[in-house]
Amino acid sequence: MNLEFHPAVQRDVNEIMAYYMREASAALADRFYTDLLIQLARIAEHPEQFSPYPPSPRHQRAFLPGFPHVILFRMNQGLPRILVIKHQKQHPRRGLTRR
Repeated sequence: MNLEFHPAVQRDVNEIMAYYMREASAALADRFYTDLLIQLARIAEHPEQFSPYPPSPRHQRAFLPGFPHVILFRMNQGLPRILVIKHQKQHPRRGLTRR
């Protein structure tokens, strides 16, 4: 998969997984992770198909189907760089200062 990741993305994923494990079930956490990997593969293959993120036209967003989360990324020397994975209700600017 040709993607770059901001170092804090792993923390984002860990926090979301821990939430689903605590509040729902291991099965839901596993489904989240599987769906996340599928969407990341789509971003890697066709980043141009994802819409701009309104607060910042330099960023693009990919919704996670079935979950209330969004993946924000920007193109960096021809590669998508994943900056943040966050809940859609979190502040729109959360993660935009990550480079």
